[in-house]
Amino acid sequence: MNSKPTPTQHLVRIEKIIAGGQGLARIVAGQVILSGFVLPGEHVELREVKRKSGFIEAELLQIVEPSPERVSPRCPLYGDCGGCDLQHGSYAEQLRIKQAIVAEAMQRAHVPLPAVAVDDAVPSPLQWAYRYRLRLKIGPDGQLGFFRKKSNDFVTVNSCPAAADGINATLVELSASGALRGLLHEVELLQSPADGQITLLLPLKEKQRLSTATVQTIAACVNVSHISCMSEQSFWYVYSRSGTAEPLTQQISLFNQNCTLSWSGGCFSQVNPSQNVRLIELALELAQDVQGKNVLDLYCGMGNFSVPLALAGGEVFGVEGNRESIKWAKRNAEAARCAARFAAADVHDRLQQMIKERQRADIILLDPPRAGIGRTAALLPKLQADKIIYISCDPATLARDLRTLCGSDYAVARLIPVDMFPQTHHIETAILLEKQRKIFIND
Repeated sequence: MNSKPTPTQHLVRIEKIIAGGQGLARIVAGQVILSGFVLPGEHVELREVKRKSGFIEAELLQIVEPSPERVSPRCPLYGDCGGCDLQHGSYAEQLRIKQAIVAEAMQRAHVPLPAVAVDDAVPSPLQWAYRYRLRLKIGPDGQLGFFRKKSNDFVTVNSCPAAADGINATLVELSASGALRGLLHEVELLQSPADGQITLLLPLKEKQRLSTATVQTIAACVNVSHISCMSEQSFWYVYSRSGTAEPLTQQISLFNQNCTLSWSGGCFSQVNPSQNVRLIELALELAQDVQGKNVLDLYCGMGNFSVPLALAGGEVFGVEGNRESIKWAKRNAEAARCAARFAAADVHDRLQQMIKERQRADIILLDPPRAGIGRTAALLPKLQADKIIYISCDPATLARDLRTLCGSDYAVARLIPVDMFPQTHHIETAILLEKQRKIFIND
């Protein structure tokens, strides 16, 4: 008996964009099919690439009926480079997509939301040239670029429209020089928001070292202010054009308070500094009056939130596992003349110690890595804070952690997507959780 072959091409209507940036549709049999470079509502023709358990991976063949929100991508490498995945949508559509991704993550995890549900996404002041930190792969001839999406195929990049001008200028110099050929697999370029100085960050294997002659050769090829090396265990400067290891800096002006945040390439910093200011403003808005209150800042980094919260009158204690970041957090607090204390420690371990000592906090703010906090979420309610402000860069791990917190006498009061990464599906989210007061009724 001859069985009818499974069709490899499908005409479908895109229902939505899901986490990861792909569009979701359903074929006649009801099976889910996913494809990139589409928009909600579009009628498209897709070709199957791979069948997996529960869904089909596909590629876009043609757009039969485009969305009115479809635009021409600015980058000539769009579709080849794996860096961006929403350039084909208007910016207003990108914001709607990101809000929907956050809302769906909460729904799938059964996180109870307030009546107003998810706020509109906060737009980025800059939609292009916003990235002040860029990690690039190094090709076989020393040129810089990215991998294609879901591939190790190298794509040479001569300019990235998402990156700041100084980063693009250095990118061109480094690629043309071939100075990094055979030395590393990837490199990071950082531009200081305050003065535009460029730091070249070289991620090394644990036992790898670069000779002085090699570093000087690299420095002679590019106009960078500093060259730094970083391994999993340590960070160090190896070259400074001025002879001193000057940090990256950003000026922050908030509610008539001015401060300067400084850090090195060994610290975490938001790639979008103008949107970072909005994120800090939002955190202060959610915290409201912090005057005289005990504020615990977890995963505090170089004091991005700690210093503004302390300037607003909070008695801030920051905890961070990265010792390089804590060094700069202390310097930033001292420069701002504010009352913030810091400890370099594993967050989970430090929380356990605080709970054992029966310490408490009025407000907890946390800005963890993409993996979220996992088992640490169960410790936060034991500090009896009235508010928890959670800054997240991954809706899935955020939803998982919120499910734990919402089962421990906390409820989501605000959930605000913040577009830190225009032209991509990635989204930052600021969440306010408030402790629910138990009401006892006397008979």
